[in-house]
Amino acid sequence: MPTPSDETGPAVVDAAVRRRADALRGGRAEARAGRRRIAVARSAVARRLLDRPLRDLGAGATVVLLASTAAFGGLRDAGTTVDALAPGTALVAAPLEVTVDKVLWVDELPGAYPSEDGNRWIAVLTTFRSTHDATLLGPELRPTLSLEGVPGLVGRPDPATGLVGSTERLVLTDGSRLTPVQPGLEHDAVFLFEQDGDVAPPTEVTLVAVGQTFRSSSLQDLDEWTDPAVVARGTLPVREAVDSTEGR
Repeated sequence: MPTPSDETGPAVVDAAVRRRADALRGGRAEARAGRRRIAVARSAVARRLLDRPLRDLGAGATVVLLASTAAFGGLRDAGTTVDALAPGTALVAAPLEVTVDKVLWVDELPGAYPSEDGNRWIAVLTTFRSTHDATLLGPELRPTLSLEGVPGLVGRPDPATGLVGSTERLVLTDGSRLTPVQPGLEHDAVFLFEQDGDVAPPTEVTLVAVGQTFRSSSLQDLDEWTDPAVVARGTLPVREAVDSTEGR
């Protein structure tokens, strides 16, 4: 029979401490995994939009290069030619390095509120990181991905570019608004464009990546992102989003 000293000796205490530490580590790991599962499960945004990658559609991007700036309301090109905007290809559109995954349309999206009932969203799914050395706010990312020539967009064209910037930007995993954005961190996000529900959803869109320059404002005593310039452009297929909970 063990003596009291055996039950409380150093070896027994050490073993108990190790078991407790192992249990805590296991519990924390399980909790982290559980939180990740819950975050994804709770994100109706992810369920609606993360159904399958664009490459499964068997459709590529049709690239259309800008021949001149005059035809586009004075929009300044970043160079003599414009890069191809293609799914899965990273590009730099300051202040972001962004990769477009696919483009979908959806009638309803939790966390996104259209200006009128019945309107829909054109959703551009992306992965990106900020290349700026300071925190960015969501509105500063509005022109980074813009649409051109899409009927029924609710947003007004930018006077400087003639392009329509994103209405809203959401974090894909939890549906929260994409603001603030810290330097260097990678995000999975969706850029949303509101479209009039009385207009037929598009089967393709011309997506334009617009870079900006960080400099002092001529009107205000502060630095800001300005001087929009096209860095890439392509025509991408669009299809309806499928809720992954429907088993389709």
